[in-house]
Amino acid sequence: MRRFFLVLGALCAAGLLSASGQNTIPNNTRDTVPQPASGPPVSDMATTGKVVSSDSPLIPGDLVSIRIAEDREDPWRTVVTDTGEVEINVLGSVKVSERTAAEAATIIRNYLLKDYYHQATVEVKIIKKAQGFVRPDKVNVAGKVGRAGPQYFNAANPLKLSEAVIVAGTSVYSDLKHVQLTRGGQNTIINVEDITKGGRTDLDVSLKNGDQIFVKERGWVY
Repeated sequence: MRRFFLVLGALCAAGLLSASGQNTIPNNTRDTVPQPASGPPVSDMATTGKVVSSDSPLIPGDLVSIRIAEDREDPWRTVVTDTGEVEINVLGSVKVSERTAAEAATIIRNYLLKDYYHQATVEVKIIKKAQGFVRPDKVNVAGKVGRAGPQYFNAANPLKLSEAVIVAGTSVYSDLKHVQLTRGGQNTIINVEDITKGGRTDLDVSLKNGDQIFVKERGWVY
């Protein structure tokens, strides 16, 4: 009897080993686990807002991000204008149309080194490809910010007041409780600190073309 159980155990073990070798479970009727789908092609990425291939030539309407490592600030987003240029904050504009992101980074770097920077490490990424060029809306941010100048947006990529202020870059010397929004000649003071830190998203404002934003300087910093 003991010999019978030993033989039976050996047969069972052999069966289990065979099943595991086939990566299946005996009597399991479920389908095998499907392989994960591959990522979308570049053309699909262009419509989802993900970063697309850096080899794609820039054209008017492309949404790009630009980062200058030496500034130690987050990258900012801008749109290639209908003249094929991108604006570099308040330092002017550089023509980048028909260039790849890597080539555009080199062009911007050379422009900065010519008059403004001793050293510049520039990174350009294409965030979204243009789907038929439409002139973007534009607002201007000025005052006590690190990156004053224009910001671009459109209906597909709207821009809030708090977002524009954050992108412009603030410090402890920026008075975020009294940010001035000028629209149609009318000035409105908005507490951006309540929006960003207090969760008062109801106070935020969707920006419109031509809006002017001014961040005041704080009088005292403790």
